[in-house]
Amino acid sequence: MARIRTIKPEFPQSESMGRVSRESRLCFVLLWTLADDAGRLRGNSRMLASLLYPYDDDAKNLIDGWLAELSSEGCIARYEVDGTSYVQISAWLEHQKIDKPSASKLPEPPTKSRKLAKLREDSAAEGRGREGKGEDGDEPSRRDDSPPTSPPVVSIPLVESSEYPVTAEMIAEWQQAYPAVDVEQQLREMRAWSLANLPNRKTARGVNAFIVRWLGKEQDSGKGGARRAHQQDLGAFV
Repeated sequence: MARIRTIKPEFPQSESMGRVSRESRLCFVLLWTLADDAGRLRGNSRMLASLLYPYDDDAKNLIDGWLAELSSEGCIARYEVDGTSYVQISAWLEHQKIDKPSASKLPEPPTKSRKLAKLREDSAAEGRGREGKGEDGDEPSRRDDSPPTSPPVVSIPLVESSEYPVTAEMIAEWQQAYPAVDVEQQLREMRAWSLANLPNRKTARGVNAFIVRWLGKEQDSGKGGARRAHQQDLGAFV
C-alpha cells in the first residue's frame, strides 16, 4: 500500500503545472497516491481511472489525455515491460521525502526513459543552484525556447510570434492516447488554423492543453476513426 504523500505549498505556482490543464494537475497529484517509494505505478489507463476516479464515469475516456499532457510536459514517463504498462513519476524525490524507502517491485523504465528522467533531475538541481529554490511539480520540463531533442515534424504558430515544435516522439505519445485520430494530420490542421486565426493563437503555456483538447474532441467525435478507416481503404487500391 502506498504511503501518505505530501504537496508542497509552491506546487500551484509551478510553471510546468501552468502548462497543463487543471484536470491534468489533479491527475498528477492523484498518481502520487498509487506510486511506490520509487515513484512507480502500474499504468493501465482504465485501471487508473477506476482507482483514482471511482465516482466519475467519464474518467476512463479522458485519463489518457491527461496522462499524455503530463508525459509531454515531462512530469511522468510512460513505458511498457513485457506488455504491461507502467508510469514513472519524474524527479520523484523532488516531490516526496521518503524515509526508509522500500524497494520497488515494479520494473524500471527502459534505459532511454531513465536517462531522460536523470537529465531532468540534473536540470532541476542546476536551476535551484541559480535561483536558490525549486518548484514542486516542476521537474524541469523542456524550456519553451530550447531546441527539441529531434527535428520537429510540424510546428504550431504562437501568439508570441514564435512556433511550438512538435517532434515525432510527441506525435507517437499522442497517437497512443488517441488511437482513432490521425494525430500528424490533425497537427497540420492546427497549424493551418493558427496561421489563419492570428488573434486566437495560443501562448507557449497554453498550446499543449489546446492540442490535447483538439485531439480529444476529434477522438470523441468518431471522425478520426472514420477518416483513418477511409484512408486505409484507399491504401488498399494503391
